[in-house]
Amino acid sequence: MSKHHPPQSLDYLRSSPVRGQLEPHDPGTAKGWRYIQTTDTLNELKVLLPPATASMYEQLLKFENYELSKKSAISWERILEIRHLKDRMIRKCQRLSKAIPPTTKNLPRGETFAFQTFIAPSDFRVKEMEKWFREQQKRPVTLSRQPSAPVYSTTATLGSAYCSHCAAARFSCPRHSQHPSTYQIHRSATSSSPLGKQRSPPLVKSMSAHQSRLIQPERIASSSNNKPLVASLTPATALIGSPPPLPVLLLGHREEYGLDPPLIRMVESPPSELLNSGTDSPPDPAPESGSTCQLRHRRSCIKRASIGDLVKTVSWADNQELDQQVSKYASAARSAQASGKWDEVRTLYLEQIASLENLHIQVKGGLDHLRSETDHLQRIDESIRSQREALDATFQELEQKHTQFEEKVQEALMEAEYVLNASGVTKPELPAINEA
Repeated sequence: MSKHHPPQSLDYLRSSPVRGQLEPHDPGTAKGWRYIQTTDTLNELKVLLPPATASMYEQLLKFENYELSKKSAISWERILEIRHLKDRMIRKCQRLSKAIPPTTKNLPRGETFAFQTFIAPSDFRVKEMEKWFREQQKRPVTLSRQPSAPVYSTTATLGSAYCSHCAAARFSCPRHSQHPSTYQIHRSATSSSPLGKQRSPPLVKSMSAHQSRLIQPERIASSSNNKPLVASLTPATALIGSPPPLPVLLLGHREEYGLDPPLIRMVESPPSELLNSGTDSPPDPAPESGSTCQLRHRRSCIKRASIGDLVKTVSWADNQELDQQVSKYASAARSAQASGKWDEVRTLYLEQIASLENLHIQVKGGLDHLRSETDHLQRIDESIRSQREALDATFQELEQKHTQFEEKVQEALMEAEYVLNASGVTKPELPAINEA
């Protein structure tokens, strides 16, 4: 029976040369805006991404290249996640091309194809990719709190799900043991060994920090009581270890594109050490008990350096008055609750409120009555004013007529006297008229 030789395997450990790739920054575009190719044909359909999304997608491509550079220690689960996010970005860009008009000119007459370029809006984003990056930032913390678990399945499962090349690559990757591992991965803010100082965990910085770096996983050596177990391991078993978590490259570019600075700054070794290491090396054995570094003791700031120094005193704020006020308030509240007079006080208040309401009704009624009386008196005043004006007009007319009558009588008397004088007749004496 002839043995079947599979054909030469494809180059799995490389990304797509055109589809899903970001172009370098074009000087003709704004700062941070970059084009993404969405098809396998160069410039067939490209979209100009805003700075934040372009930076995040660039970090995703760096994650993919870094994961592919690990060769036998590659994590196909993470590769599938990254390529799923790339497909999400490409599909969203293709949907965007159907919703907005392209920046290229219309097709010439008779042409059926043209290279198209689209500009994404400034708020263009892929929420699933952002969520994935947030999970990657939390990954080192979760690794330190969860026990080690198997990462890759057995060879039987690999043979059914992958080709021979992929199965061989996955089978050669290190795998966690079901039992508690000899090398424990944990996080610690301080370490007493020189190795712990060299590979210190990420430290929490101030929230006003404007720059962050890559996250370097921490390696802590095993304790000295596990040395016989390490010596008894086979060479293949000694190489078993957890692959390092990927560096979060996105945090270093947030300030460059005007994004909010991260809340946590990480201190780590240069990324070149992480990228150059294809596989994990076994952690160094723990240092001897005699070579343990001693803790550095610092003198307290309030301790006197010498006897001649002045005695330092510390003044504390006196909160006794505030405590007394609070205690008085508490005692008054307790006494009010325990008095049992609430029903009486409530009844008294209700009676007072009812009496005030009755008084308000009476006052309102009086105001209405006064308002009606005022209107009546105003009408009477207007009628009296009109009658007075009429009487004044009549009196003025009578005075004018009386004056005219007196003037006419005087004229008649003067004319009669003139006639009598002209005729030589003496003026007769008229008797006085008593008008009383």
